[in-house]
Amino acid sequence: MKYTIEFYGWEMEAQGFSLTNENVEDIIELMDENAADELWEVRSELEDIGIDVWDSGDLFHISKPFYNGTLWAKVMDEEGNVVLEFEEADMGDMYDHFGDDDDIDEMFPYENYVALPEFLDTTDNVLLIVDENKGGLMVCTFESDEVPTATDFSMMGGSVETPDGDWDFVSRVFFKNQELEAEDWLDSRGKAATLEIYTHDGRTIS
Repeated sequence: MKYTIEFYGWEMEAQGFSLTNENVEDIIELMDENAADELWEVRSELEDIGIDVWDSGDLFHISKPFYNGTLWAKVMDEEGNVVLEFEEADMGDMYDHFGDDDDIDEMFPYENYVALPEFLDTTDNVLLIVDENKGGLMVCTFESDEVPTATDFSMMGGSVETPDGDWDFVSRVFFKNQELEAEDWLDSRGKAATLEIYTHDGRTIS
């Protein structure tokens, strides 16, 4: 039988932009000119100094559910009846379905993004923008001969590394040993936004 699963919770859209030292000084000057105490206050003005934050980040750009306990889902059968609802904490372990096969790391590499200037050869400074959303996430379909249970589902985490700690997200979701692919997107609303610059000399501008 074919089933549909809808995921809900918090989502992060994270983007990493490379900045020159001149870009950083221009941003500091822009904040001073606008009497801005925090970087997010001049987000809309960054384009005026040649930094297009509305374009996709050149270092990375991802939209993923947060790995913070807020993920939940409901499963419906072909008639649209809800047959299961579960939360992140109810999900099983992916290794129970895949086993301890060494190839699993090659099949599903850990998803990691770096916003640490000292580990990047392509830039001296990094601008990180994280927009947080809340509500609907994605819709997937799968087939099963039996009515699914919460432990049939599992997930793999990923992270965005920064000097001030990691942003953890859900990289992949599985039904047994099948990775679920988003086939549609659900509505969500904005929750918060974080803008931070990590400089080559160890400063954080936020």
